[in-house]
This record gives sequence, structure tokens and C-alpha cells, in this order.
Amino acid sequence: MVVLLCMLPSPHTTKSAGDLNDHGSSPPSIAKIQQILPGAETVSDEPSENGLWRTRGSQGTELDLVGRTMPHAAKALGYRGPTEAVFVMDDDGFIKDVGVLSSHDTDEHVAAVVADDAFLGQFNGVTWNGVDRNGETRNIDGVSGATLTSLAMAEGLLARLGAESTSLLFDRPIEDHEVARIPGAKKIQLNDPVAFARNDQDEAEWVVFRTGTFCDEVIGYQGPTELILSLDAEQTVTDLWIRQSLDNEPYVTYVREDEYFWNLIRGKTLSELADWNPIDEGVEGVSGATMTSLAIADSIALIASEIDSQGGIENWTRSPPSPWSWESLSQSLSQIRFTVRDAAVLGLLTLLGIASRRGWMRYRRFRLLWLTTTIVVIGFWTGNLISLSLLMGWAASGVSWMLALGLVALVAIALTSPPVVRGNPYCNHLCPHGAVQQLVRPSSKSSRHFSIPSRWARRFVYLGPVTFVTAYLLLLFRPATDVSGFEPFHAYLWPLAAVSSVVLCVGTLLVSLRVPMAYCRMGCPTGFLLDYLRRSSSSNQFTRYDAGLVVLLVVSAMKVWYT
Repeated sequence: MVVLLCMLPSPHTTKSAGDLNDHGSSPPSIAKIQQILPGAETVSDEPSENGLWRTRGSQGTELDLVGRTMPHAAKALGYRGPTEAVFVMDDDGFIKDVGVLSSHDTDEHVAAVVADDAFLGQFNGVTWNGVDRNGETRNIDGVSGATLTSLAMAEGLLARLGAESTSLLFDRPIEDHEVARIPGAKKIQLNDPVAFARNDQDEAEWVVFRTGTFCDEVIGYQGPTELILSLDAEQTVTDLWIRQSLDNEPYVTYVREDEYFWNLIRGKTLSELADWNPIDEGVEGVSGATMTSLAIADSIALIASEIDSQGGIENWTRSPPSPWSWESLSQSLSQIRFTVRDAAVLGLLTLLGIASRRGWMRYRRFRLLWLTTTIVVIGFWTGNLISLSLLMGWAASGVSWMLALGLVALVAIALTSPPVVRGNPYCNHLCPHGAVQQLVRPSSKSSRHFSIPSRWARRFVYLGPVTFVTAYLLLLFRPATDVSGFEPFHAYLWPLAAVSSVVLCVGTLLVSLRVPMAYCRMGCPTGFLLDYLRRSSSSNQFTRYDAGLVVLLVVSAMKVWYT
């Protein structure tokens, strides 16, 4: 089952966030731009040095700049995947408005973000490096009921603004083709701004890095120049060349073609360059491009010093720490966003463990209190319900555990308990929809009680697995499909629930007034999945559900193979 879920394709790898070109992604469509900048009529094809596009009005007058957050936002995962933002920025570099360009999250969550002007307005006045006009970093509050989607969008927007970058002029990551000059490379690794190759002893043998990250303030005639430097194992410069420049032509070309100038730098180590003074060394520059070449020479010394101050090139080429090392764990812990809602869910999980061990669930009053609390806390307050949309979305796109620790803990308990302890605590004690059905369940002697004929009951039990298979196949072949409407759980997110979820929720509860736990027993695909994972005395036997799982695996493997 784990392999099956992990074979689902990620929606943001099959649905492009814009055609990539040498500068990044293509400009947003004018229709999307007009949603946040109504006066815009056209948008330029070529981006600025910061990857923004100029808009123009009906008379050709220049308006503000627009930008988009992909591919920087690709790692900021929400409920089912990343959300790309489009933003308007004035000529002073401050954001004036923000909108949603595209999203792979559920429609209800995205609609809630789009409708929340207070959330979107938090970014107005923010500039590069994610700070406001006072140089301060703002604390961004998410959208109630769509916390994951909104915070992931905010994280992606801040990443686009260069909150993690030291250069706004040269922010294009190092690319594969720029590593092609490394001789005999066996294990190429990209760790922008560095790319390196390891030898058989897992040591950095050759290193290539771009200089824009370390220094972009040395100006030639008109602007700075970014270089590519290639180093050997002794950190000696074996080669270097101009990557991109904001200086004037033909001066840049003169420098690029002057081998004598570059030979003055080749053969020196980073340590030597850190103490290198071009004037003392008699560097006169390239004839006809003196200022451009001398600016490059001066920047190389500053670059070497900056690298040395940041711990040397080993800071980027050393092997990453073990996932369980204190360094790795402390870094991960520092990025966790922990809220009162997370604390409430973790508190309920802890209390459930205590109540189960002490048998408190046998007492009717405690159980009624528990079910009511589950509906209020997990259902209406936090909205942390487990669904196919959530599980399959995380399987395809990754788990956003740093943004929703309580939800991740709930999913972990739900998935690990059935095979480990043979129980199903989520369906029995933690699912709000199941809790409502338990509260309205008619007793066997009640006049409301209705027993479905056995021949029909045997057929209805296939509703859950059929729904599961349908949702899986849809996401396999159409990864961007929103399957949240297949279940009633999004109805508990009442401020943003879709009509289909509300109708399904009300309908299943009305049926449960007559047929005890009807949806839980016969219609819930998530419940079917958890029950399938539960270990029992017959778990070693090959069942029809196992056969169906094998068929899905074969179909998934063929889909992956042919695409």
C-alpha cells in the first residue's frame, strides 16, 4: 500500500508553472495579472535582472512590475502541493498587491485564500529579502481553515523575494550545463551556488561555483559581473569565465576573450586570492575594457575573502549531516511552526493513550464527552480530518510536517496503529464524522433502527474500496484532480466547504440515523484503507483486496514506465 501511494505522480511536476527559459519562468498571463492590476493591458516578454516583467496600460504607459513565485515555491508544500503567487511590485521594489496564480491544493482551500484580503494584504510593503520598509521581518498569519495552503504560499513568496538569497542581481541557480567542464566527474552534486564532483573516497575532487552569491557590489562601467570558477581538490583555480554581466558591451566581450587577463588568476588558490591585491600584482586590466576587467579582478579577491569568512568552500561541499544528527535535527526543529491548534491535537492524542490504557472509554459519560470534544476540536476548530485527498496528496508531493505538526501526528497514529497494535484509533475515537454517527446511532430496539438486507449489505461494503480505486486512478492519470468531494470530511471546514461535501456529509448522517454507522461501515474509503492495514489472524492470506492492490500496482508501474 505504501508503494502504491508513493507511485502517485506529483501534480506540480506534470502541470508546469510556466515555460522555463534562460531567465526562469515565463510571465503570468495578462488575465491573471489584471485580477490584481486591472489597468494592465500588456506584459513584456523579457524579464528584468530580478526576474520581473514590466506591464503597460492601454496607451503604452509603463505600469508596475509583476512577478511569480515558481520555481522558488516548489518546495513549499500545502495540503496537497505548492501554491504559486503572482505579485505586483513598484519601481522602488515594494510589493503593492498579491494574488494566487495557480495551486495544486483543494479548491475550497484555495478559494479561502483568494477571498482573504487580510492575509494577502500582509505582504503589501514587503521588499527583497522578505523585510518591510523598516527593515523588519513580518510574522505572517495563515488563513483560518486553510492554514497549510496559505502558509505554503507565504513561504514560497518569501523564498521568491530572496529571503534565503544574498544576491538580488544574480539569483539564477547554477545549472547542469555549467558543470560540463569538470573532467572525469563521477558524482556531480548541485548545492547552489556550488556544484562539485566526489571521487571514490567521497571527497570533493572538483568544484565549480558561481560568484554572484558572494559579491555583486563591485561595479565596472555600469554594473557588476558574475563569474564561474572551477577549482581542483587543492582549491586551486583551474579555470574561470564570465557567467553573466550587467556591464556594457563590448567591454564584457573584450574581457571574455582576453586569455592573458584570465591567466593572471588561474593557478592561484582561494587562500592566495583572499590576500590578493590586483594593484600590487601589477594588474593593468584589459585594453579597451579597463574598468570592467579591474572590477572583476577586485571582486575575485572579495569573493575569496567572503568564502573564507563563511567557513571555506567545504561549507558547501562537505557531506550533509546524518538525518538523525543533532545538527540536522536542530535545524529541522527551528523551522517548525507550532500553534495552539497543534497543541490541542497532540493533547487529545496523549489523552487518548491514557484513556485507552485505563479503560475510561467504557464509561458512558466520558465517552460522550470525548466524542463531543473530538467533533469540536478536530472537526470544527482545527479541521484536521484525514481523507484520501490528504493522504494521496502527501504521498505524491511530500509531507508539510513543519507547518502542521498536529495533523502529521494524527496521520502517523492513524496509519501505524492498525498494523502495529491491531487497533483503529482514528476511526473509533478521533474521526469527527464517525463521532457524530456514534452519537446519533439508533439502538437495536429503537424505532429508527433499520437493518439492510444481507444481500444488499454485501454489495454496499464495496462502496469504500470502489471509491478508493476511483480516486487513485484519477490522481494517477490526472494528478491535479481535486478528490476532496469524494468524502464528506471537508464539510467540517464550514467557512469554505464545497456544496458537494456538505451534501454528502448531511446525506450520510441522515442515513446513519436509521442504519447504525452506515458510512463508516460501508462507504468510507479512508476507513477502508485503515481497516485494510489492520493486522489480523488472517493477514497472511491472499484476499481479493490484495489482488486488487496488485492490479493497481501493475497499472501504476506501466504508467510510470511509459511516461
